[in-house]
Amino acid sequence: PVDPEENPFGRVVGPWERVLDDMHATAEEYRADDLDVVECHPGDVATLTGAPRTAAELTGSVDPEEAQRLGLDAVVPGEEFAAVQEALGDRTADRVEVFQATGNGLVFLLLVVAAGEHVVLLPVYYDRGDVEALRSIADDGGFRVHVRPLVDDERVTVTVDDPEPCFPA
Repeated sequence: PVDPEENPFGRVVGPWERVLDDMHATAEEYRADDLDVVECHPGDVATLTGAPRTAAELTGSVDPEEAQRLGLDAVVPGEEFAAVQEALGDRTADRVEVFQATGNGLVFLLLVVAAGEHVVLLPVYYDRGDVEALRSIADDGGFRVHVRPLVDDERVTVTVDDPEPCFPA
């Protein structure tokens, strides 16, 4: 059983719906410009600050030579992950925009990642209590968001080079 104090679901659900509504409206604007848009619908978002959090990290099935993942970890459905891989996998992002909202002790972000005619919209969130840890991580290489399917064997990482828009004022 999940301790209700540890589970942010009750704090997430209302604002999250508004973030998704904003994502869908933003997607329509990009589609009107004839861009290929991928809308992501994470089923889980975890904050990775160095302690093992994913199943692969907990079981030790991560390649020890691989750099430790830090930042946010967003789990998306398999077909959405495939679309993200196709849009961003072998391309360098032309730009990354960040839209932010706060509420219920959480920070909600909508990342807009553009690479040529491809745009990926990725909503994520984190607890305000993690701001300092994430800021410290971002100081060492940008604010990173790892997008992956449920199986933790592949991922696409988005890095926000200027992390300030990712943090509340």
